[in-house]
Amino acid sequence: MKGIIIAGGAGTRLRPLTYTRPKPLIPVVNRPFLEYQVAWLRKYGIDEVIFCTNYMSDAIAAHFGDGSNFGVRMQYAIETTPLGTAGAIKNAQKLAGNDTFVVLNGDVLTDFDLDSIVKFHREMGSISTLTLKEVPSPSPYGVIDTDHTGRVLEFREPTESIKKALASATHLETTGVDYINAGIYIMEPEALEHIPTGRAVSVERETYPLLLQQGAPVYATAREGFWLDIGRPAQYRQATNAILTREIAVDPPGAWDVAGYWSEEGAEVNPTAHIAPTVHIGKNARVHSGASVTGNSVIGKNCRVGTSTTLTDVILEANVLVGDGCHLEGVILDDGCHVEDDVIINVPSVYAAGTVLRKGTRIVSSPD
Repeated sequence: MKGIIIAGGAGTRLRPLTYTRPKPLIPVVNRPFLEYQVAWLRKYGIDEVIFCTNYMSDAIAAHFGDGSNFGVRMQYAIETTPLGTAGAIKNAQKLAGNDTFVVLNGDVLTDFDLDSIVKFHREMGSISTLTLKEVPSPSPYGVIDTDHTGRVLEFREPTESIKKALASATHLETTGVDYINAGIYIMEPEALEHIPTGRAVSVERETYPLLLQQGAPVYATAREGFWLDIGRPAQYRQATNAILTREIAVDPPGAWDVAGYWSEEGAEVNPTAHIAPTVHIGKNARVHSGASVTGNSVIGKNCRVGTSTTLTDVILEANVLVGDGCHLEGVILDDGCHVEDDVIINVPSVYAAGTVLRKGTRIVSSPD
């Protein structure tokens, strides 16, 4: 069995973090996100992985190479133009061969039991099996209706405008539960014969409705466990929190320090600094005297946290310099940002790579 990871999107919803790298390589707790997905597939014995890439495809290939450093054999199905979810899978057909394969959207963080999903797929004789996740209704995701055996009856995919409206509605009244498409599919090679070549094709809006119309055996099975689509900054932070609090059991780099937090090789923390247990400190980072890093915070590799600076629920990507006497809360700083001395920001915000915040900058929420 092979794995196919759809990793070609431009990540527009995660800008500015995706201006300088593809979304699947954004570090989550100091580990490129795709590495978590590869590790999940490898856990279940899948050691041949195909990346479907388009946006900044060279960066993904440069990071993973032939996959030997990650315990897998890596191949690349590169799209010269975006082909959509189904088009990307079709583009990988020659590399996938005649094996059953697992398809994973490149923005899904999960600990679902893959073996049980594959077992269900084979028992039902399915041409394609969708994995479902229960969420409150209404949902900004594609909703799946099945019969009592799990055979799919209807695939209801909302328009992009409806997705955006539901995702931004913070006070929706819950009316029940939906079973949503979790972006994990088990597919037989025969399923690819239903996907046209040479154009963009959506597996959700075109391929699956066509298979249902033709009476093909398409099944779905719900699973419990952690599942998250990290397509937006809020979800990126949620994924970070889940890893730091061990809500999902994955392996960030480094080890649990005797002082009670995660740290990587070469990290140095002054004895007078306070570091909470839910903090990860990257390779060769420096935390100076009197600093406090609390909440669910990540300090990237080669970062510097200045004297008497306070960070709460902050994510610093690599090479970020934070000066002395700063107070940052709920801030995400991309690679190479520089925060000069005495900066105060307590408004959740994301700063693009290389941003400089000048000495004494104040960005604070107004009192109620």
